[in-house]
Amino acid sequence: MCSNKRKSYPPTKSNIHSFFGPSTVKKHKQQHDRSLFTYPFLDPYPPLSCALQTNTKERRLINDKLDLDLIYITSFIPSPCDMSLYSYLLNTLPWYRVEYSKQIDRVVNIITPRYTTVFGIDDPQQSREKYTRPPRPIPSVLEQLKQRVEEATSAKYNFILVNFYANGQDSIAFHSDDEHWLGEQPCIGSLSLGAERDFHMKNKANENLKQNFALNSGDLIVMRGPTQHAWLHSVPKRTSQLSGRINITFRRSFTPEGTNNYYKYNVGDGPMYRYINGKMIKYDSD
Repeated sequence: MCSNKRKSYPPTKSNIHSFFGPSTVKKHKQQHDRSLFTYPFLDPYPPLSCALQTNTKERRLINDKLDLDLIYITSFIPSPCDMSLYSYLLNTLPWYRVEYSKQIDRVVNIITPRYTTVFGIDDPQQSREKYTRPPRPIPSVLEQLKQRVEEATSAKYNFILVNFYANGQDSIAFHSDDEHWLGEQPCIGSLSLGAERDFHMKNKANENLKQNFALNSGDLIVMRGPTQHAWLHSVPKRTSQLSGRINITFRRSFTPEGTNNYYKYNVGDGPMYRYINGKMIKYDSD
């Protein structure tokens, strides 16, 4: 089980909406469904075309390697609900291609090699002055999904990060989610939708210890216990792949520092994108 000693947890929906305040974004000039173009999504989302279904029959525990503790549930979102959810999120959510600078031997400008977006706020929920960017409430469909993942993993989450890998060129390098704001033993749930992609893991102390998966649409993998501190994970490139994949990660932040980090690197200060007519376009709010 993934448990934490802290008892605080995000307030009720009404309190969350009170914290986030009224929507401020202007409507898009083009003729699209205007109900989708709001920020920070206080207006109700359109309903999902199918009832949200989850399945935990194909559940495996993987803990046969040093400091590795995983739950792997294949087809957690069964077909065809998985692709309905994929299409819904792709066409409804705001997306960002975040640019940021990183100091290595010199200052390097990095463009995130995938589209990202994020929702949620840390447990303490400090005053607005603590946040460098305005946090956003979790949309209703993702909130329902979060509750299903919480039931399946015996954990609590207050953040949802979403990645869109447009094709095989989009990727994420080896890393671990072991930041201090996630607690001593972070529990990270990761749901795949759309195209199959490789998910590679390797032990930090011994790179010969590996655990690789080919994640299919609807699969849920949960990294818990000592996993984040002892293992790295990545989604490598697949050069011949043309179709897209959405990855939804569920996590819990205990400090405003975590909130600021997630919005900096998953929303940033650049333009918003929308997936319209089969491609990403910049969203013009003027």
